[in-house]
Amino acid sequence: MVFRNILLCAMLFGTRHKRRPSGGAAIVRQATIDDVPAIVSLERDSPLASHWSEAAYRTAFEPGAPTRMVLVCRDEDQTTGRKNLLQGFLLARISGGECELENIVVAGHFQRRGIGTQLMQALIKAALEQRALQIFLEVRESNAAARSLYAKLGFQITNRRQSYYNHPTEDAFLYALALKESGD
Repeated sequence: MVFRNILLCAMLFGTRHKRRPSGGAAIVRQATIDDVPAIVSLERDSPLASHWSEAAYRTAFEPGAPTRMVLVCRDEDQTTGRKNLLQGFLLARISGGECELENIVVAGHFQRRGIGTQLMQALIKAALEQRALQIFLEVRESNAAARSLYAKLGFQITNRRQSYYNHPTEDAFLYALALKESGD
């Protein structure tokens, strides 16, 4: 069986994006199972992220698992001396005509540099290639930066879930982005 989770978005491998405001470039690429420890480390450092176990992340790479897109953005300059070179990652599930963003994290010291935008644009491209008709997600009401990003990308609020999140208890806004079908 073709390991479809790795082959999704092959065109994204090695895609280079200029980083703001200084030095080097960032690379958005399909994650591998070897990226899981760095993904978990980055996720644990983000209080607003959905927290998954390392085992849950590893299942995204198992043959026969539901189709998931796992993208990472990493610093091309490996001379920085940082233990975790990942600037950000996202994880999304693609099923039928829908794509659900399950988690996205950008390292605190790399926020406001366009990395979230790069990851989301790569997801939109991948979802279109997989013939998804929409992308949907939930976000904490207080996460103004993420909500601004989703609005900038054309996502629309579709609903609100009361007390959806814990630690702290908080409402979630549901967003959706309608994608054009092939040939439109």
